[in-house]
Amino acid sequence: MIGSRGIKQALLNINSIVLVVAIIGLVIAFSTLSKYFLTWTNLRIILETMSILTILSLGVHSLLVAGEIDISFTAVLGLSAAVAALASPGNTFLLILYALTAAVAVGLLNGFFVVQMGIPSFLVTLATMTGVNGVVLLASNYRSVLLQSKLLPKIFYGRFFWNIPMSVFWMIGLVIIAGIILRFVRFGRWVYATGGNGRAATLMGIPTKRVRYMLFVASAFLAGIAGLIVASRSFSSRPMIGEAYMMQAIAAPILGGALLTGGRGSVVRTTMGCLVLTIITNGTNLLGLEPAYQNIFMAVILIGSLSTQGGRHSLHRLIQMFKKAQRGTT
Repeated sequence: MIGSRGIKQALLNINSIVLVVAIIGLVIAFSTLSKYFLTWTNLRIILETMSILTILSLGVHSLLVAGEIDISFTAVLGLSAAVAALASPGNTFLLILYALTAAVAVGLLNGFFVVQMGIPSFLVTLATMTGVNGVVLLASNYRSVLLQSKLLPKIFYGRFFWNIPMSVFWMIGLVIIAGIILRFVRFGRWVYATGGNGRAATLMGIPTKRVRYMLFVASAFLAGIAGLIVASRSFSSRPMIGEAYMMQAIAAPILGGALLTGGRGSVVRTTMGCLVLTIITNGTNLLGLEPAYQNIFMAVILIGSLSTQGGRHSLHRLIQMFKKAQRGTT
Protein backbone atom coordinates (compact mmCIF):
# COMPACT_ATOMS: atom_id res chain seq x y z
CA MET A 1 0.00 0.00 0.00
CA ILE A 2 1.30 3.46 -0.86
CA GLY A 3 1.95 5.63 2.20
CA SER A 4 0.60 9.17 2.47
CA ARG A 5 4.15 10.53 2.39
CA GLY A 6 4.82 8.75 -0.89
CA ILE A 7 1.56 10.03 -2.36
CA LYS A 8 2.35 13.63 -1.44
CA GLN A 9 5.86 13.35 -2.84
CA ALA A 10 4.56 11.94 -6.13
CA LEU A 11 1.96 14.67 -6.44
CA LEU A 12 4.50 17.41 -5.73
CA ASN A 13 6.84 16.01 -8.36
CA ILE A 14 4.21 16.62 -11.03
CA ASN A 15 5.14 20.31 -11.00
CA SER A 16 8.82 19.47 -11.43
CA ILE A 17 8.04 17.18 -14.36
CA VAL A 18 5.88 19.83 -16.04
CA LEU A 19 8.64 22.45 -15.65
CA VAL A 20 11.37 20.12 -16.96
CA VAL A 21 9.22 19.18 -19.96
CA ALA A 22 8.44 22.85 -20.61
CA ILE A 23 12.14 23.81 -20.48
CA ILE A 24 13.19 20.96 -22.79
CA GLY A 25 10.34 21.64 -25.21
CA LEU A 26 11.08 25.36 -25.39
CA VAL A 27 14.82 24.79 -25.87
CA ILE A 28 14.19 22.33 -28.70
CA ALA A 29 11.63 24.62 -30.35
CA PHE A 30 13.67 27.83 -30.19
CA SER A 31 16.98 26.16 -31.09
CA THR A 32 15.28 24.68 -34.15
CA LEU A 33 13.77 28.00 -35.18
CA SER A 34 16.87 30.12 -34.47
CA LYS A 35 20.52 29.15 -34.93
CA TYR A 36 21.52 31.80 -32.38
CA PHE A 37 19.54 30.37 -29.46
CA LEU A 38 22.10 27.82 -28.24
CA THR A 39 25.13 30.06 -28.67
CA TRP A 40 27.18 30.92 -25.58
CA THR A 41 26.42 34.61 -26.04
CA ASN A 42 22.68 33.98 -25.94
CA LEU A 43 22.90 31.56 -23.02
CA ARG A 44 24.75 34.27 -21.11
CA ILE A 45 22.00 36.74 -22.00
CA ILE A 46 19.39 34.28 -20.68
CA LEU A 47 21.21 33.95 -17.35
CA GLU A 48 21.67 37.71 -17.16
CA THR A 49 17.98 38.41 -17.81
CA MET A 50 16.89 35.62 -15.49
CA SER A 51 18.96 36.88 -12.56
CA ILE A 52 16.85 39.96 -11.79
CA LEU A 53 13.57 38.06 -12.23
CA THR A 54 14.74 35.25 -9.94
CA ILE A 55 15.86 37.58 -7.15
CA LEU A 56 12.46 39.29 -7.20
CA SER A 57 10.62 35.96 -7.37
CA LEU A 58 12.40 34.68 -4.26
CA GLY A 59 10.75 37.40 -2.19
CA VAL A 60 7.35 36.79 -3.77
CA HIS A 61 7.74 33.03 -3.29
CA SER A 62 8.55 33.28 0.43
CA LEU A 63 5.49 35.44 1.09
CA LEU A 64 3.22 33.16 -0.94
CA VAL A 65 4.39 30.20 1.14
CA ALA A 66 3.37 32.17 4.26
CA GLY A 67 -0.02 32.95 2.76
CA GLU A 68 0.71 36.60 1.92
CA ILE A 69 1.50 38.52 -1.26
CA ASP A 70 3.59 41.57 -2.09
CA ILE A 71 3.04 43.51 -5.31
CA SER A 72 5.03 46.55 -4.26
CA PHE A 73 8.39 44.97 -5.19
CA THR A 74 8.48 46.68 -8.60
CA ALA A 75 8.18 50.09 -6.93
CA VAL A 76 10.80 49.12 -4.33
CA LEU A 77 13.15 48.12 -7.15
CA GLY A 78 12.68 51.55 -8.71
CA LEU A 79 13.13 53.27 -5.34
CA SER A 80 16.41 51.47 -4.66
CA ALA A 81 17.76 52.33 -8.10
CA ALA A 82 16.65 55.97 -7.76
CA VAL A 83 18.20 56.42 -4.32
CA ALA A 84 21.53 55.00 -5.51
CA ALA A 85 21.53 57.22 -8.60
CA LEU A 86 20.44 60.40 -6.79
CA ALA A 87 22.99 59.89 -4.01
CA SER A 88 25.87 59.32 -6.43
CA PRO A 89 28.68 60.14 -6.78
CA GLY A 90 29.81 59.24 -3.30
CA ASN A 91 31.06 56.46 -1.09
CA THR A 92 29.97 53.17 -2.66
CA PHE A 93 29.21 51.57 0.69
CA LEU A 94 26.93 54.48 1.59
CA LEU A 95 25.16 54.32 -1.78
CA ILE A 96 24.35 50.65 -1.16
CA LEU A 97 23.33 51.38 2.44
CA TYR A 98 21.00 54.23 1.44
CA ALA A 99 19.37 52.19 -1.34
CA LEU A 100 18.78 49.09 0.79
CA THR A 101 17.64 51.13 3.80
CA ALA A 102 15.00 52.80 1.64
CA ALA A 103 13.87 49.39 0.38
CA VAL A 104 13.73 47.86 3.87
CA ALA A 105 11.72 50.87 5.11
CA VAL A 106 8.98 49.98 2.62
CA GLY A 107 9.09 46.38 3.80
CA LEU A 108 8.69 47.50 7.42
CA LEU A 109 5.77 49.69 6.39
CA ASN A 110 4.10 46.78 4.58
CA GLY A 111 4.66 44.50 7.55
CA PHE A 112 3.22 47.01 10.02
CA PHE A 113 -0.04 47.54 8.15
CA VAL A 114 -0.52 43.84 7.31
CA VAL A 115 0.60 42.24 10.57
CA GLN A 116 -0.25 44.90 13.17
CA MET A 117 -3.26 46.56 11.53
CA GLY A 118 -4.69 43.41 9.95
CA ILE A 119 -5.19 44.90 6.48
CA PRO A 120 -5.00 42.38 3.59
CA SER A 121 -1.51 42.30 2.09
CA PHE A 122 -2.73 42.81 -1.47
CA LEU A 123 -4.38 46.11 -0.55
CA VAL A 124 -1.44 47.32 1.55
CA THR A 125 1.20 46.56 -1.05
CA LEU A 126 -0.99 48.00 -3.80
CA ALA A 127 -1.11 51.26 -1.83
CA THR A 128 2.63 51.29 -1.09
CA MET A 129 3.40 50.49 -4.72
CA THR A 130 1.38 53.50 -5.84
CA GLY A 131 2.84 55.77 -3.18
CA VAL A 132 6.47 54.72 -3.71
CA ASN A 133 6.14 55.17 -7.46
CA GLY A 134 4.89 58.69 -6.80
CA VAL A 135 7.84 59.43 -4.52
CA VAL A 136 10.29 58.18 -7.15
CA LEU A 137 8.65 60.33 -9.83
CA LEU A 138 8.92 63.45 -7.69
CA ALA A 139 12.45 62.72 -6.46
CA SER A 140 13.74 62.08 -9.99
CA ASN A 141 11.73 64.96 -11.48
CA TYR A 142 10.01 62.58 -13.91
CA ARG A 143 13.25 61.78 -15.73
CA SER A 144 16.10 59.31 -15.84
CA VAL A 145 18.97 59.90 -13.41
CA LEU A 146 22.53 58.86 -14.25
CA LEU A 147 24.36 56.59 -11.83
CA GLN A 148 27.64 58.38 -11.28
CA SER A 149 29.60 55.58 -9.63
CA LYS A 150 32.33 53.40 -11.08
CA LEU A 151 32.53 50.77 -8.35
CA LEU A 152 28.81 50.09 -7.83
CA PRO A 153 28.27 48.68 -11.37
CA LYS A 154 31.29 46.43 -10.87
CA ILE A 155 29.85 45.02 -7.65
CA PHE A 156 26.39 44.30 -9.02
CA TYR A 157 26.96 43.90 -12.75
CA GLY A 158 30.68 43.63 -13.48
CA ARG A 159 31.69 40.73 -15.70
CA PHE A 160 34.00 38.03 -14.38
CA PHE A 161 34.42 34.35 -15.29
CA TRP A 162 33.65 33.68 -18.98
CA ASN A 163 32.27 37.23 -19.22
CA ILE A 164 29.31 36.33 -16.99
CA PRO A 165 27.70 39.36 -15.26
CA MET A 166 28.00 39.61 -11.49
CA SER A 167 24.20 39.63 -11.28
CA VAL A 168 24.21 35.91 -12.12
CA PHE A 169 26.44 35.17 -9.13
CA TRP A 170 24.18 37.30 -6.93
CA MET A 171 21.25 35.20 -8.15
CA ILE A 172 23.01 31.89 -7.46
CA GLY A 173 24.08 32.99 -3.99
CA LEU A 174 20.62 34.24 -3.00
CA VAL A 175 18.90 31.12 -4.36
CA ILE A 176 21.22 28.93 -2.28
CA ILE A 177 20.68 31.03 0.85
CA ALA A 178 16.88 31.09 0.41
CA GLY A 179 16.81 27.35 -0.29
CA ILE A 180 18.82 26.53 2.83
CA ILE A 181 16.73 28.80 5.06
CA LEU A 182 13.36 27.51 3.85
CA ARG A 183 14.37 23.85 3.80
CA PHE A 184 16.84 23.29 6.62
CA VAL A 185 16.45 26.16 9.11
CA ARG A 186 13.78 26.36 11.80
CA PHE A 187 12.58 29.71 10.46
CA GLY A 188 11.80 28.01 7.14
CA ARG A 189 9.61 25.45 8.90
CA TRP A 190 7.86 28.35 10.63
CA VAL A 191 7.17 29.94 7.23
CA TYR A 192 5.50 26.79 5.88
CA ALA A 193 3.55 26.29 9.11
CA THR A 194 2.36 29.91 9.05
CA GLY A 195 1.05 29.53 5.51
CA GLY A 196 -0.35 26.03 6.03
CA ASN A 197 -2.42 26.80 9.11
CA GLY A 198 -1.65 30.08 10.83
CA ARG A 199 -3.99 29.49 13.75
CA ALA A 200 -2.55 26.09 14.53
CA ALA A 201 0.99 27.44 14.13
CA THR A 202 0.26 30.19 16.66
CA LEU A 203 -1.13 27.65 19.14
CA MET A 204 2.06 25.64 18.70
CA GLY A 205 4.06 28.67 19.82
CA ILE A 206 5.33 29.76 16.40
CA PRO A 207 5.66 33.58 16.23
CA THR A 208 3.59 33.88 13.06
CA LYS A 209 3.38 37.68 13.23
CA ARG A 210 7.15 38.02 13.44
CA VAL A 211 7.58 35.54 10.59
CA ARG A 212 5.29 37.51 8.29
CA TYR A 213 6.91 40.79 9.30
CA MET A 214 10.38 39.44 8.48
CA LEU A 215 9.21 38.11 5.12
CA PHE A 216 7.90 41.51 4.03
CA VAL A 217 11.26 43.00 4.97
CA ALA A 218 13.11 40.22 3.13
CA SER A 219 10.99 40.72 0.00
CA ALA A 220 11.76 44.45 0.02
CA PHE A 221 15.46 43.79 0.65
CA LEU A 222 15.63 41.45 -2.36
CA ALA A 223 13.82 44.03 -4.48
CA GLY A 224 16.39 46.57 -3.31
CA ILE A 225 19.25 44.35 -4.50
CA ALA A 226 17.46 43.87 -7.82
CA GLY A 227 17.16 47.66 -8.10
CA LEU A 228 20.92 48.07 -7.62
CA ILE A 229 21.53 45.47 -10.32
CA VAL A 230 19.17 47.21 -12.76
CA ALA A 231 20.75 50.60 -12.07
CA SER A 232 24.23 49.10 -12.48
CA ARG A 233 23.28 47.49 -15.78
CA SER A 234 21.94 50.67 -17.36
CA PHE A 235 24.14 53.14 -15.40
CA SER A 236 20.94 55.02 -14.63
CA SER A 237 17.59 54.99 -12.91
CA ARG A 238 14.24 55.90 -14.39
CA PRO A 239 10.71 56.00 -12.96
CA MET A 240 8.66 52.79 -13.26
CA ILE A 241 11.83 50.87 -14.13
CA GLY A 242 10.57 47.69 -12.46
CA GLU A 243 7.09 47.44 -13.96
CA ALA A 244 8.14 44.91 -16.61
CA TYR A 245 8.88 42.34 -13.89
CA MET A 246 5.51 42.46 -12.13
CA MET A 247 3.62 39.65 -13.82
CA GLN A 248 6.58 37.34 -14.36
CA ALA A 249 7.86 37.56 -10.78
CA ILE A 250 4.43 36.54 -9.47
CA ALA A 251 3.92 33.89 -12.16
CA ALA A 252 7.24 32.10 -11.55
CA PRO A 253 6.46 30.86 -7.99
CA ILE A 254 2.98 29.80 -9.13
CA LEU A 255 4.56 27.87 -12.00
CA GLY A 256 6.72 26.23 -9.33
CA GLY A 257 3.68 25.03 -7.41
CA ALA A 258 3.26 27.79 -4.81
CA LEU A 259 -0.33 28.30 -3.69
CA LEU A 260 -2.00 31.65 -3.11
CA THR A 261 -3.47 30.12 0.06
CA GLY A 262 0.02 29.41 1.41
CA GLY A 263 1.82 26.41 2.86
CA ARG A 264 3.45 25.15 -0.32
CA GLY A 265 6.29 26.16 -2.61
CA SER A 266 9.84 25.34 -3.64
CA VAL A 267 12.82 27.62 -4.27
CA VAL A 268 14.18 25.21 -6.88
CA ARG A 269 10.90 25.02 -8.78
CA THR A 270 10.47 28.81 -8.55
CA THR A 271 13.92 29.19 -10.13
CA MET A 272 12.91 26.73 -12.85
CA GLY A 273 9.76 28.80 -13.43
CA CYS A 274 11.94 31.90 -13.89
CA LEU A 275 14.01 30.00 -16.44
CA VAL A 276 10.88 29.00 -18.38
CA LEU A 277 9.61 32.58 -18.53
CA THR A 278 13.05 33.93 -19.48
CA ILE A 279 13.43 31.39 -22.28
CA ILE A 280 10.05 32.44 -23.68
CA THR A 281 11.04 36.12 -23.63
CA ASN A 282 14.45 35.45 -25.13
CA GLY A 283 13.21 33.06 -27.81
CA THR A 284 10.40 35.28 -29.03
CA ASN A 285 12.82 38.22 -29.21
CA LEU A 286 15.27 36.16 -31.29
CA LEU A 287 12.48 35.23 -33.67
CA GLY A 288 11.44 38.87 -33.99
CA LEU A 289 7.94 38.20 -32.67
CA GLU A 290 5.82 40.95 -31.19
CA PRO A 291 5.62 41.19 -27.36
CA ALA A 292 2.00 40.01 -27.60
CA TYR A 293 3.25 36.51 -28.43
CA GLN A 294 5.29 36.45 -25.21
CA ASN A 295 2.13 37.16 -23.23
CA ILE A 296 0.22 34.43 -25.06
CA PHE A 297 2.94 31.79 -24.47
CA MET A 298 3.26 32.76 -20.80
CA ALA A 299 -0.51 32.64 -20.32
CA VAL A 300 -0.71 29.15 -21.86
CA ILE A 301 2.07 27.80 -19.64
CA LEU A 302 0.64 29.48 -16.53
CA ILE A 303 -2.86 28.11 -17.18
CA GLY A 304 -1.33 24.69 -17.81
CA SER A 305 0.49 24.85 -14.48
CA LEU A 306 -2.64 25.95 -12.62
CA SER A 307 -4.61 23.15 -14.30
CA THR A 308 -1.97 20.68 -13.17
CA GLN A 309 -2.31 21.96 -9.61
CA GLY A 310 -6.09 21.60 -9.82
CA GLY A 311 -5.76 18.05 -11.14
CA ARG A 312 -3.23 17.24 -8.44
CA HIS A 313 -5.55 18.39 -5.66
CA SER A 314 -8.46 16.46 -7.18
CA LEU A 315 -6.34 13.32 -7.34
CA HIS A 316 -5.23 13.83 -3.76
CA ARG A 317 -8.84 14.15 -2.60
CA LEU A 318 -9.82 10.98 -4.48
CA ILE A 319 -6.96 9.06 -2.87
CA GLN A 320 -7.98 10.29 0.58
CA MET A 321 -11.61 9.31 -0.08
CA PHE A 322 -10.46 5.87 -1.24
CA LYS A 323 -8.35 5.39 1.89
CA LYS A 324 -11.25 6.42 4.14
CA ALA A 325 -13.58 4.00 2.33
CA GLN A 326 -10.96 1.27 2.65
CA ARG A 327 -10.65 1.87 6.41
CA GLY A 328 -14.46 1.78 6.71
CA THR A 329 -14.67 -1.69 5.20
CA THR A 330 -12.03 -3.16 7.54
